[in-house]
Amino acid sequence: MSLPDFGLLNCFYLFLLMLGVFYALFLLITGGLHSIHMPSLDIDLGGGHIPDTAHVDIGGGAGHDVSIVSLSPISIAAFVTSFGGIGLIATLGMGWNSMASVIAAVIGSIVVAILSHFAFFYLFIAPQASSALKSSDIIGRAAQVTAPIPGNSVGEIAYVSMGERHTATARSSNGQNIARGATVIIEGITGTVMNVRLESERQEKEG
Repeated sequence: MSLPDFGLLNCFYLFLLMLGVFYALFLLITGGLHSIHMPSLDIDLGGGHIPDTAHVDIGGGAGHDVSIVSLSPISIAAFVTSFGGIGLIATLGMGWNSMASVIAAVIGSIVVAILSHFAFFYLFIAPQASSALKSSDIIGRAAQVTAPIPGNSVGEIAYVSMGERHTATARSSNGQNIARGATVIIEGITGTVMNVRLESERQEKEG
């Protein structure tokens, strides 16, 4: 029985598979399963911008907002490992050509990474956040905008509560655009989204 021709592409798939496995083991040993906040990125496109957090609006009018504010190391490990594994299965196991295997690896690894990201968030991060903080500990606190908040979408804020710094998705209470670096007041919470208003505007309103 002769072994199949491994080829350069399959070597690349195997490299990614092993890299993902060792990276996952590294995270497990070091306990580095924390969010990685990507560097700030502002791109001017005819008056628009792309903030350092990615937000996706789903549905019309009263639709829901899905916010992907960070890229977890576990999802990176899942993407790299599944890309190599799916690629090897497609070429060696199913006999697909190079183009088909790459397409399958890209699509499959993206799906696996997204699923692992949200699974990790809802199984580990969300329960810890909900148990550590209460609405009464947050509402009325001052926060700093770390990602611009468009009037019709969401951004990100950072605030200190119980002696620790936290970040959260935020929306303008009155639909006003709020720039990064501005100081805001948390007025309420809708689901996991903070409703905020500029501190200066809040002071004028109360005055």
